[in-house]
Amino acid sequence: MTYLFFDIECANCFDGIGKICSFGYVLCDENFSVIETDDLLMNPAAPFDWYLFKKDSKCKLAYSREDYINNPKFPEHYNKIKALLETGNRIVLGFGCQNDVATISTECMRYDLDLIDFNCHDIHTILEKIYDFKGGLGAFVEKFGISTEGMEFHDSRADAFFTMKVTEHLFNEQKKPLREILTPYTPFSSKLLRKQKIKKLYSNYLERKEAGKSDNTKPPRPLKKITVPSWFDFKRELLEEIKLSFGKN
Repeated sequence: MTYLFFDIECANCFDGIGKICSFGYVLCDENFSVIETDDLLMNPAAPFDWYLFKKDSKCKLAYSREDYINNPKFPEHYNKIKALLETGNRIVLGFGCQNDVATISTECMRYDLDLIDFNCHDIHTILEKIYDFKGGLGAFVEKFGISTEGMEFHDSRADAFFTMKVTEHLFNEQKKPLREILTPYTPFSSKLLRKQKIKKLYSNYLERKEAGKSDNTKPPRPLKKITVPSWFDFKRELLEEIKLSFGKN
């Protein structure tokens, strides 16, 4: 059994669509001994949100704009990321990972790649419930007295490492196998989040179509229960939404 902790950073998430610029991970064994770790930097093929390189930003990225742009795009890292996330007898974990899982799914859609099919446990939700304490990754790192020397938050590899360390702290205090600790909690499914995103894309498509027919004297009709038809080109719609979002931001 191995554990994979991962974190991603995005150049932007305009209109809820993330464009990955780094995938950091820590792979370890059941004793939390590190087997492999890396930060896969990539060109997001998208503009960076304005605040990500601001000196006093709370979400300042760990590398320069050029460091990301001069690296390959997501498809060049796809096989590595797919192998990390889909390998059998492995538990995948993240901290507040719903958006990360969804973003990996949309990047596969964006570049016309097969879905990376995996489940990811959100250790954030579990920690908040067990410790009755609200806070982000930094708050739990501080609460558990975990050293941050030589590392910065919003560095994907560092955040993956911190996620591993707060999980290790939980494991040591609970004195149970990690799988047993996770059992009561439902992980996020990349397959399910992909379906939800496609349904949202189709809903947006219908809303724009309805708005185009409107005479502007009355609001568009509310959409009924949505079933995505087989003819719907969700990749084209995703790319269209990305293009439209660049124009608005």
